[in-house]
Formats: sequence, structure tokens, C-alpha cells
Amino acid sequence: MLLFFRMWKSLLFVIVLSGPSAVSKSIRKEYHYVSMSKTWADAQSYCRKMFTDLATVENQDDNSKLLGVIQSHEKFAWIGLYDDLNIWKWSLGDLNFNTREDYENWNLWEPDNKNGMENCTVVSGSGRWFDVPCMSEYPSVCFNKQGLPRYILVETKQTWNQARQYCRSNYTDLASVMNSFDNYMIDLLLSENSWIGLHRDKWASWSDGKPTTFTNWNESQPDNSGKSASSCAVVNTTTGTWWDVNCWDYHYFICQKVHPIPERKTSFKLKFQSEADLKDPAVQQQILEQLHANLEKHGLPDFKLRWIQTDEQAFHKEQKREKEKESGC
Repeated sequence: MLLFFRMWKSLLFVIVLSGPSAVSKSIRKEYHYVSMSKTWADAQSYCRKMFTDLATVENQDDNSKLLGVIQSHEKFAWIGLYDDLNIWKWSLGDLNFNTREDYENWNLWEPDNKNGMENCTVVSGSGRWFDVPCMSEYPSVCFNKQGLPRYILVETKQTWNQARQYCRSNYTDLASVMNSFDNYMIDLLLSENSWIGLHRDKWASWSDGKPTTFTNWNESQPDNSGKSASSCAVVNTTTGTWWDVNCWDYHYFICQKVHPIPERKTSFKLKFQSEADLKDPAVQQQILEQLHANLEKHGLPDFKLRWIQTDEQAFHKEQKREKEKESGC
């Protein structure tokens, strides 16, 4: 958007405005129902090859469009939402933890995410790890970065979030376990299950990497009924609600095709004459502030304003071109 200002002394200044009001960026998303039975991973590969990815649903409008493309009475259809039980985080430093790569001491068949509710970790008196509901109450092990001892047992039973808040307020954070020695030192303190800092964000992202901002789970879902290391989401083609199923099951699926919409730029011109010295930085700043306030007042809160100096000859040339365009209409 260009705003032109002219002085009595034939000086021309241009203020350039940029932002959402001048440039609009958007995408158009369309869904495609595919009547082929595949596992979630195979459906993902197919969608990425033939379209863009498995369907991502970011809001209610997306959800309505998704339901509008269902063409079959098959009970379920894959969408792009998934939950990987191998991906966790340590509270201290928000450090990523991968069960397949990092040191771990899970008990046999753990983590199992029973009923889809177990997203925090306790260490038992034998040093084994268990995933449990974060709202359960246990003692906790804090980490003390500033001195000794490094690990402190807090015997008060609290939820995982309460325990983390206590450790952060009084020490450093809930304990992290980086190796077998750390696990051994913590185990020496324990006589019962106690919190450590390992936790995870369930159903946190979609196949295309978008964060989860909208869900439409059926009542009692997700429950990890498949008891697998990874769970994937399907949409019930009758009710439209989402279910948590084993990723190795075979279902029809819904892909998405994303079409970027080209950017469009709109220019507006304004000119005026003034006896004020527009070379004066104070005058320039005052004009910019007045423009800024008026643009915000009219619903344009995100933009940038700057000065560009030009000469009157350039202005007359542009004015001439505009007249030529008008006469050619």
C-alpha cells in the first residue's frame, strides 16, 4: 500500500505500508475419501504420493468439510492424527526422550497407556519405570542442581503437576534419569512408586506436523484399546466422531490436498501539499504516528510504515501513466 505526500517545494515522500492488509496469505484445503483398505502408515504414504497428506482437521469448519466427503458405509476411515508412545519429554529443560534411543528402565510391557490416560512416569522401589495417570498422587523425587544431595525424596503425595511445581519452587525440577547410575541413585531413596520428570503430550500432532488445535473424540475416547506402542485416529463414518484404534488395522482413509492461494497486493495512494518541512525527522515521525493511530482505528493492527524519498519528476510520470490508463478504458 503506497501513500504519497508532497511539499510546496516539490518534494515527494512515499510511505510504504505492508502487512496483512496489503498482502494476504492463505491456503485452500480439499479432502478426498479413498475407498481402499490400508494400515495408517500405508494410507499416509498413499496420501503423500497422490495428494498432500492424510487429513488434518484444525477446526469445526474443517470437520464439517471432512464429513461431507465420506462416500461409504465402512465404519471407520483414517485421518492424520496419531499418538506415539515412544515420544516423551523430561520436565527439566523440556528435553526430548525417545524410548527407542535413550536410556530407559521400563517395566515389562510398559509404557502401555492403559485406558489412554497414562502420560506421566513413576519409579518403583525396584528401579523400574511405569506410566500412570498424571492425576494420581505419589511421592516425588526432585533434582537439586545447586548442591548436594542431587536427588531429594519428597514424601508428600501429590499429582505430577503439583510435584513438578513443588520441585521447581524449592529445588530445580523433577528428577531426570540420563543413565543407569542416575537410576541407581534414585532407587536408593525409594520404598514406593515416586514421580520423576518423564511425561508426554498425548495426541499432540498430525501427520503433516500441524499441532493439535481441535478434536472430536467419541465419548470415552481415546482409550488405547489396541494396547499398542502407537495409536491412530479414525473417524466414525456414521456418527462423525473420532476413535482411537491400532495403527496396524485396515481401514479406508481420507487424504487432503492443499492449494496455496497466490499472494495479492493492493496499493492505495494519498497525496497532499504542506508548508511543513517534511525533511524534518520530527515532522515525519508525527505524520507516521498519526497514520499509525488511524490505521489501527480502522482495523489494521499489523503493518509497517516507512519513508521513501523520491522526486517530483517521478511523481509526474506516474500520474501521467495513470491518466493514460484512464483514457484507454
